[in-house]
Amino acid sequence: MTRSKQAGMDFSVGTLNFLANVGIILPYILILARFQRTQSTTYLIALVAFYVSRAASIFYTKRLHLRASTYLILSLTLGAAGSLIFAIAAPHLGWLIIGSLLWGYSAATIWPYFLTVKLHLTNLTNFKMKRIYWLIFAGLGIIVAIDIVTKFNYTLTFALLGLLYLIAIPGGLLLQKVTRGLYDDRPWQIKPLKQGWRWVLSLIFFAVMAVLTTLRKATVYLPIWLTLTIIGVALIILLVELHFDWHLLPQYKFRLLSRGFLVSLVLLFNGFFAYFYLGKTGMYVVFAIYLLGLETGYPLFHRLGRGEDNRSRDLSLIGVVVGQVLLLIPWIGSYLLGMLLIALYVGYDNPTINATLYGLDTVDSDTAMIHKYRFSTYGGLLCQLGIFGLLVILSAITHRPLLAFFNPQSAGHFALYFYGLNYPLVIISLLLTSGTIWVRPRD
Repeated sequence: MTRSKQAGMDFSVGTLNFLANVGIILPYILILARFQRTQSTTYLIALVAFYVSRAASIFYTKRLHLRASTYLILSLTLGAAGSLIFAIAAPHLGWLIIGSLLWGYSAATIWPYFLTVKLHLTNLTNFKMKRIYWLIFAGLGIIVAIDIVTKFNYTLTFALLGLLYLIAIPGGLLLQKVTRGLYDDRPWQIKPLKQGWRWVLSLIFFAVMAVLTTLRKATVYLPIWLTLTIIGVALIILLVELHFDWHLLPQYKFRLLSRGFLVSLVLLFNGFFAYFYLGKTGMYVVFAIYLLGLETGYPLFHRLGRGEDNRSRDLSLIGVVVGQVLLLIPWIGSYLLGMLLIALYVGYDNPTINATLYGLDTVDSDTAMIHKYRFSTYGGLLCQLGIFGLLVILSAITHRPLLAFFNPQSAGHFALYFYGLNYPLVIISLLLTSGTIWVRPRD
């Protein structure tokens, strides 16, 4: 391979690495930014469609039983199609819904399939990926700045992202070629879809999530009894789905459910609740704390545990329990420390469970990461339903609009949300963490 071709392939693989790391959240942020700038109902519907597609795709992506490397190429292709539709077809609602559905699938699946292929490479070859995050981030930042200055409503950014997805496809094909030997003893076939009634339930469930997401972002009046009924139906369906997946990942279910619940507790609930502690900067402080914990959690607990996995795991569990308890104290100092301890736990738990699940004899290594994110998503959805259910009850009791929590104008109702929302959510998370400790396997 010539030097220029090698450089091009390195850039393609590096772009794939970049998209896998930011692909789950960046499309959502950009669609949300366009909605906030235009306040168009069209983009609100597109945003809800994207959100629902992203949540649903992680549950049903493996139904065709393709290889992880093939799914990765599919994810890149649909991501390119979705972002280019937003760049070209706006503001036509039908096309934007299609783009949202395609992009939502890509956002949900690109990271777990990329991680699976990356773990295959780590175990089979000495192939290494070059990190060029800053180069791509810089280019993307320049395009976003031009978009804002020229008032193109992020059209250039959507187009650039579509181009990046296309650039990453050759890198994905290369990784598919490198890992091909892993599948020599696994015949390729598309299996027929089964359990049609579960598909019907899932359609109802994610239709409910679409309604709840719309309520969070727009002033839509629904009777309290109807909203609570909708949430109750969604909770029942979620528990039914969880029951049928319960046989997967023995001894790791609570750990993943707890992880998903904690991530939603930090990023979704506290993304808004932080306003009552820190004002308008609260959301950014929470995101910064989460990123700090995500990046430093593993090296910190690994060092504190002196390289012993069980000791490091014990310390991380002590940290997350202390962090959750601190969130029950109405003081900004304990709040910030509690958030940091939870984020550090998530940062430690993430890479350790990735390595553990991939090496389990009872789980196919090609599907381990998908199972992980399915259970984690169950936990996140459980947290979201809990937030909505509690918020609807509080809104009915206090005669406050539902959107008052998601778009606060003052911190005057701190006690209401602290004791009415924060307390029960943290207690639920503590119960899930207790389940994690109770069924924790020992090496």
